[in-house]
Amino acid sequence: MAEVYLRQLGRAVPAQRYTQAELYERSPWEPTPLIDRLFLDSPVLSRGFFVPPTWYDQPRTLTDTNAAWREGALSLGAAALQEALQGQSSPAQLDLIAVTSVTGYTTPGLDLLLARSEGLRPDVARVHFNCIGCHAAVPLLRSTADHLRHRPGQQAVALAVEVCSACFAEDPDPQNLVALSLFGDGAAAALLTTEGPGPRLVDFGSRYDFEHIDALGFELTTMGFRIVLDPSIPDHIGRAIGDTVTELLERHGLCPADIHTWCLHPGGSRILSAAQDALGLSDTHLVPSRRVLRNYGNMSSPSVLFVLAEALEHRPPPPGAWGLMAAFGPGLGIEVCLLQF
Repeated sequence: MAEVYLRQLGRAVPAQRYTQAELYERSPWEPTPLIDRLFLDSPVLSRGFFVPPTWYDQPRTLTDTNAAWREGALSLGAAALQEALQGQSSPAQLDLIAVTSVTGYTTPGLDLLLARSEGLRPDVARVHFNCIGCHAAVPLLRSTADHLRHRPGQQAVALAVEVCSACFAEDPDPQNLVALSLFGDGAAAALLTTEGPGPRLVDFGSRYDFEHIDALGFELTTMGFRIVLDPSIPDHIGRAIGDTVTELLERHGLCPADIHTWCLHPGGSRILSAAQDALGLSDTHLVPSRRVLRNYGNMSSPSVLFVLAEALEHRPPPPGAWGLMAAFGPGLGIEVCLLQF
């Protein structure tokens, strides 16, 4: 079977960005110690919102929130796709488009809507993941890579796009307040081919904690999505990530010390710290993840691809070095990908 390479990454975020202090001032609630801590003592400095905060002062229906998601997802998705192809390929050369989003719903899916708007061929193959969550980019890459391994010479794009701002609820529940202080909007696209250069996608792994399957997720209500974000999540991730990573690496005769570049999903500062401690990583290893968290917040599924882009840009690995991506999401799940640069 053919090898698969990540030729180029494209990223997109909304033009409108807000600092945590600005969002604190726009809060519909009276200040409390929790709100003060979440917004004013946060590792997140700024985030991009497609839906402006003023929107939350208006009555809205599920139809309204989903329409906002669709508009934002098409705009951000198209921009990330265009950047991923720039100087490398053209839309008509793509043989597969793979898309994931959890923050809204449409049929036909975003994959076909983007294929039409961006000029992909009408015979393009498609993969569409919905209801996956923050870790969806990794299994999306796996499915895209599996397609290409059996079709040497073909090209594909894997796109993760989320409009978290369309899902924010005016609800003082602590889990919702955490979400309001953490999540932002963004899209990331990866152009994959069976010819380099670029990081080689070597192997994948996953682990799901069914005992705590309800600790993280979305509940659909008449107003839109309501997040489930149990405070025990970092502890569960910390207990499970070591075995998940070790099992993947051992299949290739590797151990964590062999990994040069670590790309961990910035699900939150506590999650990153739990994973760092469990894997025995240095602060330097976590620089790309914490930089993405600081500058963009948690964008759900695109986030881990933003981390990879940061690592490639600011600390380019030497040829032949190993890398590992790990993302965490509903299930309670960990998805991992082994790369070689």
